[in-house]
Amino acid sequence: MVTDLYQLLGVRRNATVAEVRRAYQKHARRLHPDLNPGDPVARQRFEEVSRAFEVLSDAQRRAAYDRGEVRAAPSPPVAAVGFAGFDFSAEVQAGGVGFRQIFEGVLAGGPIAGASARGEDLEQSARISFDEAFAGATRRLHVVRLAACDGCAGTGDVAVGPQPCEACGGVGQVRARRGRMIFTRPCRECSSSGVRAHRACARCAGEGRSMQSEWAELEIPPGVRDGGRIRLPGLGNAGRRGGLAGDFHLVVHVDPHPLYRRQDDDLHCEVPVTMIEAALGAHVEVPTPDGPLVIEFPAGTQTGQRFRMRKRGMPRPDGQGRGDLYVEARVWVPAVRDDESRELLLEFDRRNRHDPRRDLGQHAPRRKAR
Repeated sequence: MVTDLYQLLGVRRNATVAEVRRAYQKHARRLHPDLNPGDPVARQRFEEVSRAFEVLSDAQRRAAYDRGEVRAAPSPPVAAVGFAGFDFSAEVQAGGVGFRQIFEGVLAGGPIAGASARGEDLEQSARISFDEAFAGATRRLHVVRLAACDGCAGTGDVAVGPQPCEACGGVGQVRARRGRMIFTRPCRECSSSGVRAHRACARCAGEGRSMQSEWAELEIPPGVRDGGRIRLPGLGNAGRRGGLAGDFHLVVHVDPHPLYRRQDDDLHCEVPVTMIEAALGAHVEVPTPDGPLVIEFPAGTQTGQRFRMRKRGMPRPDGQGRGDLYVEARVWVPAVRDDESRELLLEFDRRNRHDPRRDLGQHAPRRKAR
């Protein structure tokens, strides 16, 4: 038989009160006599872990136990659900309720007291510029969340001197009435011991958490996309009665850029070139997120022709390199305002005769002759 209380609960000797409570709740949900009717082994195990919890959850008794001065205090046996007689003092309507529903209602009791639960996730949004999305940014956010209560260290209970349990009046059992029949069942508030060494924390009303307001500095990594979510584990609401904390999610909205259009991690932009530059070729300065760069447009460049600049796009959110920058040429045609310019263009056309629409007829639909 295991006599070490830490081994009984399955916790380390330096376990916190919250860890001790969670271990006890885990065993209680599995071994409680209400959940294992007629099982003497589960009943005995439940009594053992209850005695271990009574000692290890109290700071003074735990310290004395670690020094070898005290042993686990015996607790009264957990009383099974029993029939305690009839009550004929008032008229009741049975309403067709059978014995099955009656006993199920008595045995069900209620949830085991002090159950922990995971905290809720929190979410906020932040708006950043295109330049901040490219280089990364920092945002100072005002976060209002439920944090672990300082009064009880997040457990929801504070230690007090042993006192009779208020729920059962110190007898370890509570009475339940179903019609004229009266039943008794073990008190869940004190694990049928009749004595409570803890009470609900007044500061958090037994929740183990309280509302707090704080400022947080959040780093937004380079390359974040519009609508991207940044998850910060454990920075949401604290868990109830020592449960795991939730997560914090920051949703990022990126303002559009007047020049660049983003597609995944690639950038696209349009650069105007003159008719002469497109015809003869030229070296044109192109704006990039890293600063202006000069690229060569070959002779005969057409509108819509694209040029790829490798690794000049946005940083990838995973930090693995960058996307590409695609530059699309837009040939600019000037307005002709004088006769001399008109004659020059006509002379150019006569010397470089070309019909760009000559192949359109081959693809046009043909009507059948009637």
